[in-house]
Amino acid sequence: MIRFSRRSLRRIRSSGPVGLLASALTAAMLLNAAPASAVPASAATASASTSTSVSTSAAPNPEPSDSRAQFVPENITTCAQAGYPDDVQISGQNNDDAGDTYVKGTGTGSSPTMVQVEITPAGTSAGVVVDAVVIKGGDASNVYKAPNVPPQLQAPQNYISPKNTGGNVADVSHYLICYHFAAMPRGVQGELLVLKRVAMPVGTPAEPLPTEYTVDVVCTAPSGDTGEETLTFGSGGGLGTTADGRHILRNIPADSTCTVTEQGTDDFPEGATVTYFPAGAPDPGVNTDRVNTVIVTNDFSGVRTMPSRFKITKNVVPPAHGQVPSSFTVTYSCQDGTAGAAELSPGEIVTVRNVMAGTYCIVREGKGELPAGWKVSYAVDGRSSTDAPVFKVEDTRTVTVTVSNDGTGASDGGAPDKDGTKD
Repeated sequence: MIRFSRRSLRRIRSSGPVGLLASALTAAMLLNAAPASAVPASAATASASTSTSVSTSAAPNPEPSDSRAQFVPENITTCAQAGYPDDVQISGQNNDDAGDTYVKGTGTGSSPTMVQVEITPAGTSAGVVVDAVVIKGGDASNVYKAPNVPPQLQAPQNYISPKNTGGNVADVSHYLICYHFAAMPRGVQGELLVLKRVAMPVGTPAEPLPTEYTVDVVCTAPSGDTGEETLTFGSGGGLGTTADGRHILRNIPADSTCTVTEQGTDDFPEGATVTYFPAGAPDPGVNTDRVNTVIVTNDFSGVRTMPSRFKITKNVVPPAHGQVPSSFTVTYSCQDGTAGAAELSPGEIVTVRNVMAGTYCIVREGKGELPAGWKVSYAVDGRSSTDAPVFKVEDTRTVTVTVSNDGTGASDGGAPDKDGTKD
């Protein structure tokens, strides 16, 4: 790594810090377009293909899940949206670990996943204060603030996402840790702090996101002498680190101009954007007598996410007497906008394709459309429910939703003849 020249720039030193479903579905989303992706995967007893039509059912509301958190019925993707625009931001995807030198986020648990947050010993020495931990699941967020964040509340805190209408807590879609330093001097000449902020996509990216980021800082003194440093950031952003462990660039000569440029951005997935604050940080640069903090933001919310699928299976227990409907209408709707209705015969299986991995969906059958005395129940991968289930679409496996109809409680409508009609 090229260091700042001893004769032009004194060695830059560091001596401490410078200055929200469990359902991912929203009630406002009305489903007014049917996908062409509902196609029969197999048909055990049906000869006709499955039809697809428009579903107009509204998606369910997300709900609060934790009395310690502020429930926000929308996606919070930055600390600024949480009310802390000047904070250092750590971003985590799903329940993967993320952090920097001062703060660590750790994913734990399953169904639902959870997040634990710790201030490292270095962070304690630096006076780190966590302002908020944001846990997003679907189209809603849980925002945790003092006294339910470090240093007041130590790990394990078991931070979770909001609930869906079925009362289940969603897995973590992404999370944020927003922190500042208890003593943060501002306007210190000759110092430069570079922060990295990462906005995660909803769903699993089709191309893996970087696990590390690098930013080059080149400072030019009034004499024309230059020096360079490279800062490395983890997958969650936050504070960068030089090769010898420094986080803040110091002792920059007066009236120097520093350019701040992220490296490797051409290899980012299509749809990613890189922005700087101030906007002129990469060109023409910032004067360190007036600007002490540069923020580099990578927004991956527009990248292509991995398509996935789920299956709907129709199971029918016929009555002792009477007719069995030739088909049943099952509707589905998902957070990513996928929606439709499938006509299934007993034993038929339909695959709903091109659903965004990580999104939440709901499958339901209208009880009013069933003959008198018939019942409907559901099972998601074998887990039974009498309510329409909300489930997460996975990228590693195909979720199967079984919709069962039990006609054994139906009144005797007359035994059918061989041609299927009643006497």
